[in-house]
Amino acid sequence: MAYMALYRQWRPQDFDNLIGQEHINTTLKNAITAGKVAHAYLFSGPRGTGKTSTAKILAKALNCEQGPTPHPCNACPVCERITAGTSMDVFEIDAASNRGIDEIRELREAVKFAPVEGRTKVYIVDEVHMLTNEAFNALLKTLEEPPGHVVFILATTEPHRIPATIHSRCQRYDFRRIGTRDIETRLKEVAAKSGIAATDAALGLIAAHAEGGMRDALSILDQCASLDTAEVTDTDVRELLGLIGHEWVWQLSQSLIERNGAACLTALDELIAMGRDGRQVLLELIQHMRSIMLYKAAPNLDRFEPYGSGDILASQGTCLSHQEIVEIMRLLHEGANDARWAPEPRISVETALLSICSRHSATNLAGLAERINQLERRLEASATQADKAPRRPIPSAPASAALPATAASPGAPAVTTVPAAAEPVAARTVPKKPDSATPAIQGTDPGDVSALWEAVLKQLIADGKRTVHACVVQGQLDSINGQTATVRFASQFTKDRTEKEDFRSLIEKLLSQAVGRDLKLHCVLAGAGAQAREPKAAAERSEPAGAPEPPEAAHPALKQALDMFGGKIVDPE
Repeated sequence: MAYMALYRQWRPQDFDNLIGQEHINTTLKNAITAGKVAHAYLFSGPRGTGKTSTAKILAKALNCEQGPTPHPCNACPVCERITAGTSMDVFEIDAASNRGIDEIRELREAVKFAPVEGRTKVYIVDEVHMLTNEAFNALLKTLEEPPGHVVFILATTEPHRIPATIHSRCQRYDFRRIGTRDIETRLKEVAAKSGIAATDAALGLIAAHAEGGMRDALSILDQCASLDTAEVTDTDVRELLGLIGHEWVWQLSQSLIERNGAACLTALDELIAMGRDGRQVLLELIQHMRSIMLYKAAPNLDRFEPYGSGDILASQGTCLSHQEIVEIMRLLHEGANDARWAPEPRISVETALLSICSRHSATNLAGLAERINQLERRLEASATQADKAPRRPIPSAPASAALPATAASPGAPAVTTVPAAAEPVAARTVPKKPDSATPAIQGTDPGDVSALWEAVLKQLIADGKRTVHACVVQGQLDSINGQTATVRFASQFTKDRTEKEDFRSLIEKLLSQAVGRDLKLHCVLAGAGAQAREPKAAAERSEPAGAPEPPEAAHPALKQALDMFGGKIVDPE
């Protein structure tokens, strides 16, 4: 008799032998016992998780001579023929090679005939996602209302490619990846009964690289059993799978930790000379870095570690922060993806290793970020304290006396504070009612310039204007004369910024609301004088000799207003 592969020899023959799919086993057995078997099922999940095996077990449970039963006997002629694949009532259809509408039309005609020897005809359509849209449409009506003696079982690894109209006509069961521990336990059982000597480390390594598929694990064990060795070891498994081995992983990872690019390239050259794949090197380094990360987070976590003991993980973990591990894994992933499609994969691998060796220290970056956060908190605290602390006003001239003009910036016009005698000009201004939306301003005495300025600063904080507050808090309201509010600054930068239209308009609005009339903001620099600029300004405003006297010459208050705000007198005629 011809040799049969292990995954075929050890295919589950009843629901109790299915590994890792207890949620499906229980549901199907209860449905059979209660007589509530559906007419169509959709089995979805990764490869090698038992979809086809479950479909055959369900077919035997429905047609067994002892049934329908959730525990088929596997001894009657019907069960034996279903197991051998020779039953006339169970049809396995490969949708990848029978994907057209013609095949589906033949299936629709065949389902009309009664079973030959059993109770139910079972159609197992594997890789059903490969059917064409026309074939799916042709199957809809039959799938929705098949004859009472027919059960459809559709199996797929890509359920997202199945039309929603098919989904709605089936009961869907999602098969999970089988756990590593469950696969390892099953491999020990199979190896013992098949006479295969293998170490626990070898079986654990096989289970780890099966990716949750029992069929893949049994196939790898079958390959290892063909080696001419007395006992299958983890070294044999690594050689068979093309893995680089934990010693090389430790060496490379240590070189990456030490940022030794030369050692990384030397080790990579030796591995490639031994026939190892460069991309596989990066993938195994990713697994090792993951193990270090998990060990640092949960040293007692129960997991399979294929690349080292706890001592190795602890030793290398102390040299890396969590941020550095994440950064290294990111660069390794990028290198592995690039190597898959690059015309020269080795170059992508070398680039990834050298990029990791030249990486920025995540510790230093974290420290820098913490310092920035501390500075931000200090600045915010300083701004808060400045709001609460009493402010000593800058000495200013009495309100009754004229404030000399101050040179604010080169090219700016000289400004003279309107004296008390000019009050009749301001008296013609209609008082403005304070805005009810600014409670911090209301009730402030307009004569107390220090309290007025504090109220303006508090209102900026209350309105969320912290940027404006950080700038104008450096100034001090000096005086309010007529329609001019003079603010004195110790810094040229803060003065110039406050004079910008956005800051100026906001400060003027708040001050106007406080005093009940429109005010214009005048910014001056503390300690500077404007007397030196006055002759130049006067010369620019002078008229040629013999010219008639301008109208503002007879009205000093009018002249001061023109000098302060600019403009010209227009003859209404």
